[in-house]
Amino acid sequence: MTEEKSNTGILDKRKFKEIFNENYQSLFFLSRNYLDDEDEAKGVVQEAFVKLWDIRDDLKEDTNHRNFLFKMVKNNCLNILKRRQLLLKHHEKIKSLELHYQYESLNKIGFDYLQVKELKEKIDQSIKNLPEHCRIVFELSRFEQLKNREIAERLGVSQKTVEAHLTKSLKILRSDLKEYLPLIIFLARLVR
Repeated sequence: MTEEKSNTGILDKRKFKEIFNENYQSLFFLSRNYLDDEDEAKGVVQEAFVKLWDIRDDLKEDTNHRNFLFKMVKNNCLNILKRRQLLLKHHEKIKSLELHYQYESLNKIGFDYLQVKELKEKIDQSIKNLPEHCRIVFELSRFEQLKNREIAERLGVSQKTVEAHLTKSLKILRSDLKEYLPLIIFLARLVR
């Protein structure tokens, strides 16, 4: 008797490898479609196969391994999506409180024309200092109010490239202007 066989002999290493090779790709695609994250999708699929291996001795002879794996991947993906949704709700609640406290603190602090002028100069300088492609995309998006698709067409690049430039621009500006953030938020609320 070899060690490759489980106690019942229903699912040995050879059979498990066969099931893995037949189902991994489709399980991965299913998981990735749900989660839109390759690493997380791989983890979910790996978890399903580990679970299948762990319970191999308890499986009945007529167990449909494919159905078991697909159901497990689907349920794990749905659980992850539920957790994400809860985290997002929690994050939004925190952001709302954070904005409220920033607003309250700014309400207690007066500001004058010189502060606003200083802020405008700092924003203009930060935008001017952005890498060229980032600056162009940012200006088209924020000052000309073009959609990402329109910017991509105008510049002859993909929408993903436009999104990447915008993300990089906002990250740089957020870093450059972090000391002015409460004032920016306050002024933005006044303009609405």
